[in-house]
Amino acid sequence: MSTTMIFVVFLASLHHLAAFTLVACLLFEVFTFRQTLSANEARNIQRIDLWYGVSSAVLVVAGVLRVIYGGKGYEFYTGNLLFWLKMALVVVIGILSITPTIRYIRWGHVVPDTTLTLPADEFRRIRRLLRIQLIGIVLILLIAPAMARMYVAW
Repeated sequence: MSTTMIFVVFLASLHHLAAFTLVACLLFEVFTFRQTLSANEARNIQRIDLWYGVSSAVLVVAGVLRVIYGGKGYEFYTGNLLFWLKMALVVVIGILSITPTIRYIRWGHVVPDTTLTLPADEFRRIRRLLRIQLIGIVLILLIAPAMARMYVAW
């Protein structure tokens, strides 16, 4: 196996590992986030959201490198309507993730043996943003294999 092929396989593996990590982190947030959280739950959400951010950065970098150095060539992707739809969803998900992350950061260090209660409107807004991100990821997961296996030119 050539060095180039090993690199392509490495990038694909890294891309998939980051994608699965991102999905796991988001699912954790969706199922753990409640209006009233224990200190431990709040700290866990903060930690998982950090990993959500790290995995999304790795996912984007590995994805860009796959477009540039992958076996199909960048022309396959840049001329593919489904690729641009997928990229638009990635951008939307990224933008939607900012508000929850800022809120988690504002929690700061949560004092042990306390509870954190969010105002109802803020709780609903963050929960809605998490769910919309999850829907976006499901859409990406539906588009990605179609994009990889068929060419939909402009």
